Amino acid sequence: MKKVVVLKENNSDNFKINGVNNYYLDSIITYPNQSNTENPIVTHRIYDFLTKKGNYKLCPNSLVTDFTNIAIAVYSIDQLVDRENNGHYGWSRYFELHIPVYNLEKWKLVKTDLEQTLSFLSGDKWIINFRSSESPFPNFTTSAFRTKKVCLFSGGMDSFIGISDLIFENDSLATISHHKGGNSGELSTQRKLINSLQEEFKEKEILPYYFYVQAKKIGVFRGEQSQRARSILFLSLALLVANSSSDNTSVIIPENGLISLNLPLTPARNGSHSTKTTHPRFISSLNHIFQKVGIKNLIINPYRFKTKGEMLRDTKNSDFVLRNVNGTLSCSKPGYYIQWKGALKVQCGHCVPCIIRRASFNLVDKDSSVHYVKDVLSNENNYDDFEAFKIGVTRYSNKDKIRLAFLKAGYMKTSEYEIKRYVNMYARGIREVRRFIK
Repeated sequence: MKKVVVLKENNSDNFKINGVNNYYLDSIITYPNQSNTENPIVTHRIYDFLTKKGNYKLCPNSLVTDFTNIAIAVYSIDQLVDRENNGHYGWSRYFELHIPVYNLEKWKLVKTDLEQTLSFLSGDKWIINFRSSESPFPNFTTSAFRTKKVCLFSGGMDSFIGISDLIFENDSLATISHHKGGNSGELSTQRKLINSLQEEFKEKEILPYYFYVQAKKIGVFRGEQSQRARSILFLSLALLVANSSSDNTSVIIPENGLISLNLPLTPARNGSHSTKTTHPRFISSLNHIFQKVGIKNLIINPYRFKTKGEMLRDTKNSDFVLRNVNGTLSCSKPGYYIQWKGALKVQCGHCVPCIIRRASFNLVDKDSSVHYVKDVLSNENNYDDFEAFKIGVTRYSNKDKIRLAFLKAGYMKTSEYEIKRYVNMYARGIREVRRFIK
């Protein structure tokens, strides 16, 4: 059954859709005391960062604000509606969004592009209906902060290496983190690692942004765990900060190529059952949409042709990274704190990211099971992802199979030279994992 989401500008926005499966949320620039949305499906503190970030107040253009409003609606409904009870065969869902925008004609030009990009990202059917914003665009104070790079920072190993490399080469950097409620440990991990970076690079400026956004479970919807659309919110928040610095400030995604491609390890994991959060098709599609509407800031993954192990091996500040990297959080199931043999551990050890993480440490002869709740090499249990990797390292034993699986993702603006680089990188990544599990 189709679920409808309506984004409201402010308390004077009377737009409404009749029906029982309709849900509402506020624009990111709605003043908290100017909302009359009952039972909104998301809570956030984005407005606080837009207006109260010390001397670094943001002045995003209206196109960037439009995109962030789209992203927060997508993220909220994706987090709220569980696939088991609301998806076709327990998976693909049907969403319709009604979004007010300041640049109506421009967004109409990319309606189909955006719907297809969202479908690729989350595996659902998306319909987006744009309407013209009636309120004038707010007059934000121009940001005093100027940087050439804005980097996503989840608190994971890749993003920690990425930030370390960037600040090693640049005088200033803004880091963008997103956290939710609960006991996942995301925020404390992010703060601790940023503090270590600021201590190491005292002569440089690292400005962290910790955005809080949490979908609210209402009615019969108990929430969805797959989080397929989280990256579009993450990127939109980074775009807000990047655009406040300049139209040409890049948004950096530090993600290893193996996890970005995330080719299905088994036939059962085909299509949208494998996440596409930083897949090159998704990133190139967003950049194409930005180009068509007039957003000049680009999204770049400088590590798209590197494995996780190569990122660790080649980092520009190796001593610092190796001293702190065990404090990063790579697990896809964070928050399951378990007291294990006298130590508090947050990484399960048997999900796909944990296995790739251990394989990367193994490449540089630094692997140890002591940092994980479970040791997948212990043969005590059969873990789904570990067994899938055993199949995957055989399935992608030659580059022709890798190339075919890569091209099945569909058209992306990629040259033959780049395709070969992706295939070669993935082959090296599979060898990393094979070396670990053997």
